[in-house]
Formats: sequence, structure tokens, C-alpha cells
Amino acid sequence: MISQISSGANVFSVGNNSTPLIVAPSPTPLNQVLTLNGFGTTADEFARRTAMNNIRTANLDYSMTQAASIITQQALNVSQQLSTDPVLTATFPNTTLGNQLRQVAKLMKFRTQLNMSRQVFYVQLGGFDTHSNQMNAHANLWTQVSQALKAFYDETVAQGISDDVTTFTMSDFNRTLNPAGSGAGAGSDHAWGGHHFVMGGAVLGGNFYGKPTSNGSIFPTLVTGGADDAETRGRIIPSVSVEQYAATLASWFGLSNTDISLVFPNINAFGSSNLGFMM
Repeated sequence: MISQISSGANVFSVGNNSTPLIVAPSPTPLNQVLTLNGFGTTADEFARRTAMNNIRTANLDYSMTQAASIITQQALNVSQQLSTDPVLTATFPNTTLGNQLRQVAKLMKFRTQLNMSRQVFYVQLGGFDTHSNQMNAHANLWTQVSQALKAFYDETVAQGISDDVTTFTMSDFNRTLNPAGSGAGAGSDHAWGGHHFVMGGAVLGGNFYGKPTSNGSIFPTLVTGGADDAETRGRIIPSVSVEQYAATLASWFGLSNTDISLVFPNINAFGSSNLGFMM
């Protein structure tokens, strides 16, 4: 498996047989994301490519040199495979997240040429660390998220792969219930527990998933200083661990039950390794 990502290098995508590929988002055409400048068909360009190829055969007894040569060759191979810029059915918004997901959708159309049975994509959208002006900032950010995810799901349906594609969100932290500041420019501070979206044809959607909180439901008691507040600012204590969330997704992705505890060594500290939101 080779993992494709669109938002920088990520340890998750590195494995014994997987190498992350970082590509620019749209509007860069997919057949131009790994274009080598100066390596065309003229005599001098052909000589330049020959010289580069010869250089990459030298000193291969050194691990770093060999690794650099292999990675360069992989990039050249992928560049040849991404020979066209696919046409999509869905209309994606011209936004930060929309352009990233548009490029992901194009890469998925090349899954056969790239000989990939599984792909992992990372995209990112910043700006949620809103210590001020939170209402306006979040209105814009969540509109962008909503429109981009809608277009992406519609495209997976158009490609006939909606049951095989699951999209989920991740974040480093949530926000406090108690605002930081006052008035129209108020924001919030770093917090703990929060909600995440999971989307796809294999998702048992239209529901909320979690573990019971102090009030017996999966929803916390939204009272600052209350039973589900870590202190007095509304830093809600999570009822579900990141390990449970990730293990549920990993099981759908093909991770065997016997390997769950190997990949998630802390999973046995929690009641269940599957939250039940995937078919």
C-alpha cells in the first residue's frame, strides 16, 4: 500500500511497504503535481536526464544515498502514471478544503493505474483556534467544511465508490463552553472533549455515538463546573478515547481483531474497541 496525502508528511502514512506522496491541491492540474522542469525532449534536456539517472546509480552502498535514489524513482514512476488531469462529476467549492478534496477525488480515479487497493489521504483546514471573533470565524469555517464534504461525497457516489470511502475528522483540541472575552469579538479557549464527523456509504449515519456520561446519555451535562466539566470553564471530559475512535475506523479499513491491541496499546484501558458506527 502506498498512501497519498495532501497536507504534508505524516507518520501514519509511513510503513514497511508504504511511502507518503505529497501533492499540491487544486487548481494545480494533477498531471502537473510532479512535473520535472528541464527534462523534456530536446538534446540538452535528454542529456540532463541521462546525467541525473547516472548520478542516482552511484554510491548505492550508502543507505541514505540508496534511499534518496529509490524515492526519486518512485516520484518519477508516479509522475508518469499521473499522465492526465481527470474530469470530475461533482462541483467543488473554490476554497482551501474544497481544492484539497478535489485533488483527492482526482487521485482516487487513478487508483487502478497506481496499483492501489487502499489509500489514505490527509487534508487540513486551520483557523479553528479561535480565542477571539469565534462566531464569525466558525460561521465561515463550517460553511467551508459543509460544502467541501458534500461535494466530496457526491463525487464518491459518482465514481461508484461511496461504500469504499470513509471520511472522518480529527483535531488536537476542542473549545471551552465559557467564552474568552465578551461581546461580538469573544472567542473561547482550548478544551478537551468534542464531536467529530464520520461520513461515507459504509457509515451507520444519522446518529450520535459515544459512551454514557454522568447523566446517563451520550451527551455531557453542559454546565460549567458540573459533573462533566474538567474544571470550571466548560472543558468537557471526553467519554470516548481517541483509541476507540481510531480502532473502529481501523477495523473497517481491514485491521484484524488480533492486531488491534498491537496498533493501539492503550485500547484495553477502555470498555470497547469498536464504537459501532461502521457497517
